[in-house]
Amino acid sequence: MPETVLKLEGIHKSFGGIHALKDVSFELAEGEVHALLGENGAGKSTLIKILTGVHKMDSGSIQVRGKSVTIEDPVDARHKGIGAIYQELSLVDSLTVAENIFLGHEPTKSFFGSIKKRELLDKAAKYLSSFAIAVDPSAFVGDLGLGQKRIIEIIKALSINANILLLDEPTTGMSRAEIDTLFKIMDDLKKKEVNMIYISHHLDEVFRVCDRATVLRDGQNAGTFDIRSVDLKTLVKSMLGRTLKEEFPVREGTSSEEMLFEVREFRTEKMFAPINFSLRKGEILGITGIIGSGKSEIALGLFGADRSVQGNISIAGMAVSLKSPDDAKKRGISFIPEDRKGQGLFLRLNVEHNICVANIDLAISKGVVSNKKKSQLAKDTCERLRVRPLDIKMAVQNLSGGNQQKVVIGKWLCGEPDILILDEPTRGIDIGAKTEIYSLINYLADRGTGILIMSSEFREMSAICDRILVIRKGEIVGELVGKESSTEQLLTLALGG
Repeated sequence: MPETVLKLEGIHKSFGGIHALKDVSFELAEGEVHALLGENGAGKSTLIKILTGVHKMDSGSIQVRGKSVTIEDPVDARHKGIGAIYQELSLVDSLTVAENIFLGHEPTKSFFGSIKKRELLDKAAKYLSSFAIAVDPSAFVGDLGLGQKRIIEIIKALSINANILLLDEPTTGMSRAEIDTLFKIMDDLKKKEVNMIYISHHLDEVFRVCDRATVLRDGQNAGTFDIRSVDLKTLVKSMLGRTLKEEFPVREGTSSEEMLFEVREFRTEKMFAPINFSLRKGEILGITGIIGSGKSEIALGLFGADRSVQGNISIAGMAVSLKSPDDAKKRGISFIPEDRKGQGLFLRLNVEHNICVANIDLAISKGVVSNKKKSQLAKDTCERLRVRPLDIKMAVQNLSGGNQQKVVIGKWLCGEPDILILDEPTRGIDIGAKTEIYSLINYLADRGTGILIMSSEFREMSAICDRILVIRKGEIVGELVGKESSTEQLLTLALGG
């Protein structure tokens, strides 16, 4: 039997009376990649933050290689050989690759002396070379792609001699080639006796790289499974507490022939090329391509967030000028951004404020803002989208990623938009929450809302869209009927085949 590297027993954690973890136990064996699975809000992030010293557990015990330990803070976690790569990057763009890797423990000439820059670069180059990563250690991190940044995060964690590595949604925003490189690095790390806890909502990745999986549901253990002997349906049922009948709900209605949104030769300062397309009332139109193809630039331009330099836009046959998000909102357009934390939320403010900030007119009574109406609006929205925990006074930064995404969506759905633009709406969301969002998209389309979805998830696009436009380097290179398209067709067009 392999040695147990990490053992957690009876972990409890509450926030303001809400139980985040209840009697959770977990074991990581030597040479193992162990998946930690569960719906958004199941307690995964809380458990990881306890392991890395961000949160203190209320009760329970942690053992590292058979020795009981107390993890005081993130620095203490690093000293105990625990490193973490979070979904949100922690690198400093204005520093070099080498400076980021050794940030906080740079080689110096004396205790109070200056940094040994040559040694810093040489040590960083050695780490990069050991993983066959062709990155200049003197390059600024801000000039790197997302996939390269994630690999630098891993090397940064290993530079402190981490033996237990926590990877939280590490493939978010990475291309298929970058994901393959990451998995090769993980295989190499296993050979070097680095033990890993892997958190992902992409269950195909779990089956590809993990040895075992522990599932949390509502803050409690729901089972530990050997990946070689478990199937997808069993894992999903354990996560949700029920059998998921349809990942992609069947849509009852169809789009009308009435033209709702027309875009002609439109381009902003940040778009690669002008585009042309139309959207009918009640239609679900997808725009897809590989990472970096220009999807987000199109979305931001159509919402008035980036200045247009040419082209025309009409809504219901009337020419409109969208010079700002406020213009777009007044014209019945809502936008769910890809970067929910940077563009969609006020993280330190509560759920109620985030939902009502764009819909304050709905909370006005007799000429003044009604706190009662604000609270009711926020509560109704959270109940509709199953935000967990259902606490509208909780700071958004304390919610899981999937529940933060639901708050962003709820904020813009309150106004019942005529046109809804969604940029990567299911990124970082568990399979149950994805299905809820797909059902919501179908509901909105059936009541006449024009839906424009930007996503690099080809399987998602094929399943939920009426039509799909494929873009490459900002240009539309193909159009397919959603249900008749395949992942292979979309990928071929996106790559230039």
